[in-house]
Amino acid sequence: MVGQHHRLFCSPEEAQSEAYREFWAALARGEHRAGTFRRLGKTGREVWIEATYLPVTDRAGKRVTHVVKIANDITEKHRAMRSQAAMVEALGRSMAVIEFTPEGEILTANDNFLAATGYTLEEVQGRHHRLFCREAFYRDNPDFWQRLAQGEFRRGKFERVTATGEPLWLEATYNPVMDAGGRVVSVVKFAADVTRDVQAAEATRAAVLSAQETSTQTEQIASNGMARLEDVVQECVASVEEMGQAREIVQRLVAQAQHINGITEEIARIAEQTNLLSLNATIEAAHAGEHGRGFAVVAGEVRQLAHRSGEAVRQIGGLLDTNDTMVAQASEQMRSAVAKSEQIQGYVTEIEHIVSEIQLGARNVTASVDRLTAEQGAA
Repeated sequence: MVGQHHRLFCSPEEAQSEAYREFWAALARGEHRAGTFRRLGKTGREVWIEATYLPVTDRAGKRVTHVVKIANDITEKHRAMRSQAAMVEALGRSMAVIEFTPEGEILTANDNFLAATGYTLEEVQGRHHRLFCREAFYRDNPDFWQRLAQGEFRRGKFERVTATGEPLWLEATYNPVMDAGGRVVSVVKFAADVTRDVQAAEATRAAVLSAQETSTQTEQIASNGMARLEDVVQECVASVEEMGQAREIVQRLVAQAQHINGITEEIARIAEQTNLLSLNATIEAAHAGEHGRGFAVVAGEVRQLAHRSGEAVRQIGGLLDTNDTMVAQASEQMRSAVAKSEQIQGYVTEIEHIVSEIQLGARNVTASVDRLTAEQGAA
């Protein structure tokens, strides 16, 4: 190195720059220089140093005779700082970032944060964090900044308010920044706007609650319908049984009417025979002359009685024939009614099964909605 120029440690671009020429011109004038400088090692490896360049003058103090450089190698520290700076820059490009004092006063904010809230930097600098909050937040979190000032890290989903009063939901972290002595000097907040996600979740929750209410109502209606159908089924069964009993009674009435017809026919035959006997008695009385006159009168009365009995029997027979027809019609109608009642009972049973399935489905929907609601609440 001895005898070579300082540019040996610099990149060609820097060595040829106007700033580098001015750097040595200032040192030649006796002006010292200090700072962090990028230099190159023998193999071309990048080296960062924290250095002070001290011009040394002659005894008269008029001419600079040489320059002494005192430096520390801070390459690793610089790389760590550069990595951190790159990380912060990347976060700044993708996230909303704002910095506060430990007491909550706003120091600065990036464009993402300002765009999300609708403020300009001049409108927020120096103002307190409560500018973005509803009153309920500090009522529920009175020691929010005290805990941050003690170094406590905070994260969560927070509701804030924009410049126009619109709700703004932020997924955010509040990060206390400490000095070498462990004292909090500022608080940096990194946030992402999740307003749409929260609104979508709220809409989903509202839909879930509506579905839950609907399914509960459906289940209740199905339960009531099932109870009513059970009553109808019981009534149908009782009606079928009663109609069956009535049909049996009608059938017995038909048998009784047929039996009465038989008796009536027997009376009609007796009346006919009586009429013949009375006619014969009249003939015999005529043959007897004067002695048979009284007997003839009796025979005439008997013949008239037989005639009236026959006429009554014919009327009774007509009525019984009419009753037979009516009973037969009633029996047929009751048979048809019984068949229809049994068919209705079958339909009601099918409806009962359908309502039972609806009830089961509504119960399953209610259970599923309850699980979804519980999962959303846990989330």
